[in-house]
Amino acid sequence: MHHHNENFLWRFFPHKELTQVYISSAIRNFAISLISLFVPLYLYKELGYPLEQVLYFFIFYAVVFAILSPLAAKFSARYGLKHAVLVSVPLYLLFVLLLYFLPVVKIPLMVISGLLGASQAFYWMGMHLVFTRASDHKHRGEEFGKRKSVSILAAMFGPLIGGILIKYTGFKSVFILTSLLLFSSALFLFLSKENHVRYHFSIRSLIDKRQWRNALFFTARGSQVIASGVIWPMFIFLILDDYLSLGLVGFFLSGISAVLVFFIGKYSDHYSKRKIVRWVAGFESVSWFIRAAVTTVGHVFGATIFGAFTFGVIEAPLGAMEYDKAKENPANYFVNREIFLCFGRILLLIFVLMADSLSGGLIFNGFANLMVLLF
Repeated sequence: MHHHNENFLWRFFPHKELTQVYISSAIRNFAISLISLFVPLYLYKELGYPLEQVLYFFIFYAVVFAILSPLAAKFSARYGLKHAVLVSVPLYLLFVLLLYFLPVVKIPLMVISGLLGASQAFYWMGMHLVFTRASDHKHRGEEFGKRKSVSILAAMFGPLIGGILIKYTGFKSVFILTSLLLFSSALFLFLSKENHVRYHFSIRSLIDKRQWRNALFFTARGSQVIASGVIWPMFIFLILDDYLSLGLVGFFLSGISAVLVFFIGKYSDHYSKRKIVRWVAGFESVSWFIRAAVTTVGHVFGATIFGAFTFGVIEAPLGAMEYDKAKENPANYFVNREIFLCFGRILLLIFVLMADSLSGGLIFNGFANLMVLLF
């Protein structure tokens, strides 16, 4: 009876810190979604950089992200997890600022992509460790589902609003709005006191083979990040040829995914997460093969809706499983995770460069996605 009451009360009084994580993630995702979908196209279409240079931009970002992840873990262990998240904000704002001034001042693309990589390294190391500590194993599917769904819902309107702003006012207003929102997202985490937890992280863990057992899975996840964030937007823009239409695609993708991630996350706490992942993994791969074959606007929206369903079902149980595996030594686990994710990003980008085919990259990611079955 007491246990039942505890579960009942837990639903109405969620952990305060966890609520702040949800709000912070939502604001940040909205801010970044205003611009992130359009960054590859800003470089490629607006500024006229060749496709190869745009892909090298993201390769260097992944290299810096991987190199700085151990440093971000050391920083988090010494100064606090929320401070790592806070450090990521000025780095991202500097990235946005230099991107905005790129048409006027010819800043090397490597400098700009390096700032993006550094920002992501500090943000994700801090956020992963905060969420690992604040979330509860018994409710982790639901808690991860909530975090992911509120982030996706917040990001749902980002591409659409970003597309409208870019079409009618240009990139300037998007850069300014993104900057203001990013600061407020980091400050939300500091509404509660920083509970300093000493995480032990050793550089030596990077050569510990026990940490490599999830390497193929993490590599596949990294490939998926680049496929959905860089390759797919560039591929479909050649068909849509309009920022507003691209924003609309992002809007549909987010809406369907958010609802499914929330409900499947809740359901996965009472069912085998691994079984859900195994049932859906094949369909998720098929969604990428379908995307590679689209040729019309109708195809784009059809493939987007199918992909949103498969992503929405698989994401929450997969994410919860990742955090469950981090319990022994979270800092070591997440550093290795980020490094192999970056390796997956680089691998896909190099494949696209060598094959000289965006659709080939989508097919590559479809096969790579099957690695989730090994997790």
